[in-house]
Amino acid sequence: MVALALALLLSTLPDPAMSCQGRTDSGETFPTCFDPGTGWVLGTALHMQDGDPALLLRTGLLVRVERSSGSKAESRWFDSHRLLVTEAWGGARKGLTFTGYEGLLRRHVDEGNILVSIGRPRRIPFPFDVALALRAAHLERRVWEGSGWTLETGRVGLLLDPVRTNTEWGWLAVGPAASHALRHGRDGTTHELSPFTSLLLDTGWETRDGRWALRVTGLAGWSFDFDGGSHFRVRGDVAVEHVLLAVNDAPVSLRLAATGVRGDAGLGRRDEAMLSAGLTVRPFGER
Repeated sequence: MVALALALLLSTLPDPAMSCQGRTDSGETFPTCFDPGTGWVLGTALHMQDGDPALLLRTGLLVRVERSSGSKAESRWFDSHRLLVTEAWGGARKGLTFTGYEGLLRRHVDEGNILVSIGRPRRIPFPFDVALALRAAHLERRVWEGSGWTLETGRVGLLLDPVRTNTEWGWLAVGPAASHALRHGRDGTTHELSPFTSLLLDTGWETRDGRWALRVTGLAGWSFDFDGGSHFRVRGDVAVEHVLLAVNDAPVSLRLAATGVRGDAGLGRRDEAMLSAGLTVRPFGER
């Protein structure tokens, strides 16, 4: 159903050949399309965490690359990279998150197939694109919890995309994920490992002019302590952005975001809900 809904949304997009330039009465041109996945991000928002309001500041670097595959003709890579993404907020529950790197590397093939080499070699259709989701150095520091912190040292997801769009403007990738994390508190540091026992979702939709962008991510599954304990956790994140205006060709967007966590928030693995609404500017972010 999710794939069908995304496919229907993609079918409503404007013509790829649409003009991305406006023109003044004097004949000067200016950009009217923007790339939500490119630029240096600076933003501020009103942040609500379990009913506690606070001012949130956000920054990071977004890089998106489309390239041809060197190993197969009629195949393309759509790579999205997020570097040094930092969010910090005050209020009664001061906190900070930092992600050194997060990326989604998606490969589209016009006619996917699997080669079966047992017996007589034969090819069968494979109706999915493949994607690799990576994250490294994700730190969460909650001042109100004390001097502790949590650090996801690394995560990798092996994902399939049934929508198979040949553009960077829409994707639906889901599959198993493995991760390692550290939790440091008063009693010392514990290790947690999820050996592909979690399911990861990364999906998004953008209009071709880049003025609307939606991204949804989710993670659900089991993690295991090195001392033998196990924990089931669920996390979902939704973010919607809409370009309101551009200042000297730098897009300024309204950003609405929501996060829900069950059994994985902070050192105490709390349930948690967060909402934020604010403005984001992306210098050098024009298409």
